[in-house]
This record gives sequence, C-alpha cells and structure tokens, in this order.
Amino acid sequence: MIAGKSGHGAKEIELKLEFDPADAPRILAHPILEASHAAPETRELISIYYDTGDDVLRRAGVFLRVRSTGDGYVQTIKTARSAAEVFERDEWEQAVPSHEPDLSAAEDTALAPLLSAEVRSALQPRFHTRFVRKTYRIRRDATEIELAIDQGEITAGVKATPISELELELESGDKRALFLLARELAETVPLSLAVKSKAERGFELIDGGDYGVEKAGDVLITPDMTVAEAFRMVGRSGLRQIIANASAVHDGRPEALHQMRIGLRRLRAGIALFADVLAGEELDAIKDKLRWITQELGPARDLDVFAADVLEPLRAAHPDDTELAVAYRDFVERRAAAYTRAIGAVSSDRFRKTLLDVAAWIETGAWGAEEQAQTPVVAYATRALTRLRRKVKKRGRNLRELSVGARHKLRIAAKRLRYATEFFAATFPGKKSAKRREESLEALRTLQDSLGVLNDIATREAMLAAGEGVLLPPSLPTAAPDEEEKRLKESKRAYARFAKVKAFWKD
Repeated sequence: MIAGKSGHGAKEIELKLEFDPADAPRILAHPILEASHAAPETRELISIYYDTGDDVLRRAGVFLRVRSTGDGYVQTIKTARSAAEVFERDEWEQAVPSHEPDLSAAEDTALAPLLSAEVRSALQPRFHTRFVRKTYRIRRDATEIELAIDQGEITAGVKATPISELELELESGDKRALFLLARELAETVPLSLAVKSKAERGFELIDGGDYGVEKAGDVLITPDMTVAEAFRMVGRSGLRQIIANASAVHDGRPEALHQMRIGLRRLRAGIALFADVLAGEELDAIKDKLRWITQELGPARDLDVFAADVLEPLRAAHPDDTELAVAYRDFVERRAAAYTRAIGAVSSDRFRKTLLDVAAWIETGAWGAEEQAQTPVVAYATRALTRLRRKVKKRGRNLRELSVGARHKLRIAAKRLRYATEFFAATFPGKKSAKRREESLEALRTLQDSLGVLNDIATREAMLAAGEGVLLPPSLPTAAPDEEEKRLKESKRAYARFAKVKAFWKD
C-alpha cells in the first residue's frame, strides 16, 4: 500500500472490484496472476475499527483502524470516500505496539481535529474484519500495480457479512494501467466496480445489514481547480451514486432505483455542462452507454410514479371498486416486468463493463490532455452558467402558453442550471454570492418540481391512451381537476423569482 511516513499522509489510488466467492478459483488461476513477476504473498489480516458509540468519526468522514498483520500492528487513519473520492482518498499509517489506537500518532491527520477529551475517552471497538489477503505484484512497462484478493468477513457482534474483493492499487506509473488491467480481468470473470470501503460496509452492518440507499453528495469545485479537475469531481460524484445504489436496485427497492436515476442524470448533466472540453469520439460512446442504462430503468420508475400519483390515491378513495382492483392487478404485473428488466440490466455484464468504461474515461480519457482542460475553472464556469441562465430565461417567457414539449425543454434547461449551480457552489465564494445562489436554487427547485408534475400528468395521460400503464375504469379521475392549473401558476411564480435574482457568479 501507499503508506504515510512518520505520520504523514499519502494519496491512495486504487480500484475496488467485487466478485462472487464462487469465482475465486477462476480469478486465482487467471493468466495475468500466473504471469506475476513475483510469487504472491498470503497473509491473514485482522482489523478492529474504532469510533465512539454515536459514531463521531464516521459522521465526520474519518475512519480509524488498527490491523494485526502477523508481524505487528498498524494503525490507519483514512478519509471516507466522498462523492468525489471514488478512486482516491487520504491515508495515514503508523506502526503501533498493540491493537489499541495510539492517538499520539494522529497529529497532522484528518483525525486530529476530532480528538476532544470526550471523544478520546469514548473511542471503542465498533466492528472487526478478518480476511485472507493474497497479494500479487503486476509490472507493465514502467507501471507497478499491487493486486490484492481479499476473502473473509466483517463482523459486528452476532452480525456478519462476507468479503470477496479484488483491489488494484497503483504503486507507481500510469493509472491508465489500473483500468486496462481491470478490463482484462473482467473479460473472463464477472467483476463489479465498488465504491464502499470495508469501513463503510462495517457501519452498514451495525445499522442493520442494509445495503442502504445513497443520495447525491456535495461536489466542492474550488476556484483554484482546473476544468479537468472540476469535471472529474462531478463525474466521480455521479458515478458513485450509480454504483452505490446497485445492490439495493437488485433487491427491487424503488428509492434505490430513483437515486440511481438521479446519479445518471447528474452525470449526464455534468457531461453536457463540460461538453466543450469533452468533445470527441470517446464522448459519443460514453453518452450511448449511459443512455442505455437510463432507458432500462425508465419504465420501472415511470410506473412507480404512476402508482404514487394515481393508483394509490384512487385505491384509498375507492377501496371497494372491483374494476379498480382488476386494474391494479394488471398494474402489478406490468410493474413486476419493468423491474425484472431494470434488475436484469443492473445485474448484467454490459452494466458492469459500462461502469468500468465510464470510470476509465473520467479518470484517464484523452479529453484530459487537451489544452482547455488545463485552464482555470472559474472562467469556464462563468461562461457555462451565463449560457444556461440565458436559456432558462428565454424558454420561460410566456410559460403559460407553452406546449407540453416546450415546457419539457424548459424543465430540462432548469434542471441543468440547477445542477450546474450546485456543482459550482464553492467556485464563487462570499456571502453575497451564497445569498444569490440560494435564492436562485430555491426558485429553480420549485420551477423544476412544478414542471415535473406537469410532465408527469402529460406522461401518464399518454400512457393511459396507449395502454402502457394500466387500463383504469373510465369513471375514475386520474388527477385532481385543478392540478394542472395549480402547477402552472406555481411554475410561473417560480420563474418570476428566478428571473429577478442576479447571477451569483458576478460581482
């Protein structure tokens, strides 16, 4: 591992891939491993993760671990994988005399600011990991990679969850080699890109063993960043949200599917925002891959919205309607088929390889070498935000008279400006900027939500007309008579508030 020296930190660059335990023999017999330039090292590693009873460290995004390596004990302090830390994280390692933490070694680490007297006295073991690690050294030209296969389990009291992970860590050289190696391995063994550390999984186990549903995290694009660094922050955040919700989507959880779609939308919005820099053959291929995932998830989400907005209110209002009961059974079958399609897509080799390709493109794509990608982000953000703001203002004029299609285009423009505003929140610091930004965001959220309801009304009317949702009894209304008028008025007011707010990126 890339370890800190004398308490100083290092940036760890790695890919974590999960596999079915039954595939372990195939991985171990892979020609790439057999061709390793050194014999593999095998060790049993036992780790204790420490925190307070109310998880002060975890909530601050810091993890504290002491690991027994067989040769001694190593204390590790790591930052959590944030929305923008999918492949990199800060790490500090220090040899310690026992399995107890040595807090004197935490100076100048991310843990130090948290160590009040109360926290020091409250630190306790929270969960353990025990696994066998088989480590290989892979050398390719001037690049060296550590390949580690971990098999074991995480335990918290009587609860346990298995560990079956393959980690690729860059020791030196070009990080493109990490992705190339992952792709080669994934050609013969199903490997899923993972974003949750063992620490995160351990705390999930404490929380009840739930995979959890992950919402979007903050993206902090600071004024000193380049355009390339800014896009990678956005891209990693969207990608993490997609990957983190995959397990819960596989279990058929509607909120996880919704959050995965939000991750896709944020990633696609980020690509559109930085399109001038990303343009090229690679971009077209990436957009096609993301569009495929979106299309596979779409029918299930549309039917979830139909159920929440139409069917469930109708069933509550007409519990004894036999025609409605028949229609609901038909809907349940359609929804089950839509979820089968979505789960099949998320479980497929195509999905796994798509996410690897997207990750490789974000981190190592040819676009990153272009001159514009290395320019300061502030100027680029100013131009992009100005362009998007003008588009929303232009398309929102005479909002009441807009067609369904024109309203949809306005909604898309408002959504892209909202995402861009959130992405660039830290790019333009200052109280005046923050005040304008929050006022603009509040208006944009309301505008987007209201237009979204109008779009849902139009969509379900089209679904009903085409028989794609469910055939409801004609005597039952599918929406409140005044709902469309209410949302039109709400949209108009929100647009007016937005138009009055000065651009937060200008003095």
